[in-house]
Amino acid sequence: MKEQRKVLNIGLIVIGGLALIGFILGSLLDQKIAQSWGNFDSAYGILFTLLAPVFSLAIGELAGALLFFMPKIENKTWDIILRIIGAVAFLAFTAFSIKEGIEYTDFPKIAEHETTYKVLAVTLVIIIDLAIILFVKVAIKHIDAKRIIPTVIVVFAVIAAWVFVSEVIKHLASRPRPRVVYFEPFFEFRPWYSFKPLLCLKDGYKECKSFVSGHTFIASCLITSIPLMLSLKKDTNNIKMTIIGLAIAGAFAFITAFSRIVAYAHFMTDVMGAIIASCAAQAVIINVAPLIYEKIKK
Repeated sequence: MKEQRKVLNIGLIVIGGLALIGFILGSLLDQKIAQSWGNFDSAYGILFTLLAPVFSLAIGELAGALLFFMPKIENKTWDIILRIIGAVAFLAFTAFSIKEGIEYTDFPKIAEHETTYKVLAVTLVIIIDLAIILFVKVAIKHIDAKRIIPTVIVVFAVIAAWVFVSEVIKHLASRPRPRVVYFEPFFEFRPWYSFKPLLCLKDGYKECKSFVSGHTFIASCLITSIPLMLSLKKDTNNIKMTIIGLAIAGAFAFITAFSRIVAYAHFMTDVMGAIIASCAAQAVIINVAPLIYEKIKK
């Protein structure tokens, strides 16, 4: 576990470092990049508006299913409590995933077929849920039961960090999105460091939640979650699985980040700042959570 945590820390530093380079570049060229790459009709931008939160939150649904279907533990009270938590988490993440999936219908191509888009989004979430349940029921016998609870704790903590950290920064910065800066004369471009605390809560300013990108932050949460899930299988090479997981999750985070720029939803500093913030939060969680778990277990 210590070796795996070391590899995860290195992965977070590398991915966070790459994001820092992008953040510095964005600080110099935010407007130029947004105007050059933005395209409301881009299938790539539209697709990841739906897929990024749905696929990212699926890790929470998987964690909930693992708790619910895990092998029985000796303490009957805790066995029941953990299964209830697992079931509630699975349903909550499913509902949250549907909400995130159908919320963004302000693209011209989506607005024309809004009902169809929403039906497809809900269908996708249901298919993913059924696949997760089937997978867990089949795979649970091949999973190291001792690692389920600490892994689920980390996954839940990482997702909680997304909700808390990204929303706090969004409300403090209250930065206008590119789609209103360039298409609505009422708003003007503001650099990432020009904070207008809680302005986004006022009427008419709902589009002032650009910094940081929530889509990118939650996609970046997979950087630790995927490697930990891949390492649950018994007799697996944890280091190899961790490296593979880091590569997959890191690529997904950056693909999601650039899709948000293309969708006119965020500037370069918004998405790179989200990756940096997510990596920092995960670094704290993966190093602190095991210590807390060991104390609770005693």
